[in-house]
Amino acid sequence: MSRAVVATLAVLLLVGSLAASPAVATSSADRLQTPDQFDTTTFRVTLYENGSATWTIEHYQPLETQNETEQFRAYASNFEDNETELYRNLVDDAEALTRVGTNETGRQMDARNFQRSAGVEPAQDRGAVQMSFLWENFAQTYDERVVVSDVFEDGFYLRSQQRMVFEHDTSMVFTAAEPEPDSLSTPQSLADSQSITYVGERSFNDNRPYVELGPPSSAQGTPTENETTVAASAGESMWQFALVLAVVALGVVAAAAWRSGAAGAVLGGNDADGGSGTESVSEPTADTAVEEPELLNDDDRVIKLLEENGGRMKQVDIVQTTDWSKSKVSMLLSDMEEEGDISKLRVGRENIISLAGEEPDAAGSPFDEE
Repeated sequence: MSRAVVATLAVLLLVGSLAASPAVATSSADRLQTPDQFDTTTFRVTLYENGSATWTIEHYQPLETQNETEQFRAYASNFEDNETELYRNLVDDAEALTRVGTNETGRQMDARNFQRSAGVEPAQDRGAVQMSFLWENFAQTYDERVVVSDVFEDGFYLRSQQRMVFEHDTSMVFTAAEPEPDSLSTPQSLADSQSITYVGERSFNDNRPYVELGPPSSAQGTPTENETTVAASAGESMWQFALVLAVVALGVVAAAAWRSGAAGAVLGGNDADGGSGTESVSEPTADTAVEEPELLNDDDRVIKLLEENGGRMKQVDIVQTTDWSKSKVSMLLSDMEEEGDISKLRVGRENIISLAGEEPDAAGSPFDEE
């Protein structure tokens, strides 16, 4: 899968307008963030037999007082009557995302049927904003199956207070879902369920989540490792899901600090994967791994890694050493940079991560001795 796709996907996720350029990827992670004024976000993907899917981004805000309720009613009315920045971002990014997807996968993709709504849900004391669009040829179709996997080539990262729901409007049934969903609409029966749900915080490996629909007669629970590999590689030009999520995240207007990973670039626009442009940095040694990592939070673990490697590391080496997904590392580093704990320097196709105070001078290699 090409880096251009990953970067573009990431941007799509949440950034305003997405030019089909890897440069945009730097903002993508931030776009998947749930807007500040909202409490939770659900990404709902409704699959159809022809491989298309309706993407619905749902943001929810708790309303505890009458004043908050009235304010949200006014916000909802404006949102439905006018094309706000939140909605325009979704349209622009979704269209850019499908253009890139068409080029990279060979499937003719398109984004259309955009809709939006907002209002108060009295029964649950919350305000809700929903934006949706039809993503044509989102999934692979073959052998009477619909497979979602290639859009998540570099994995995916679901943040806390976020959910991803896959549902279908077909005569098929869910025949496989990996990893195991957090919940099924029909407990204990994947085939009888109309929807499956993943709850954040959760980090997915490459080509995951993997979701498959097939004829009722083929329902057997989960696929074997071999079957999953075949399905995942059926589309040669796979691009990161980040891109998908990116589209969803797009919806987010507040854009606080979400490090995405659409593509390791898609949902994590700043992902750098080895390439050219810098003198090689010393590879982390075996004892670089943090001892008893379960005792450290993610931020502390990254800081410890940097301290053990002279204050600087390539972003790709952090991914390899921690065994975290590219999207998770990208988002984590974006947050840490915003908090002033680390800094990122783009050199060629790589990101150099430095502790505060250990930043390299503008001239020379980032790893030259001081």
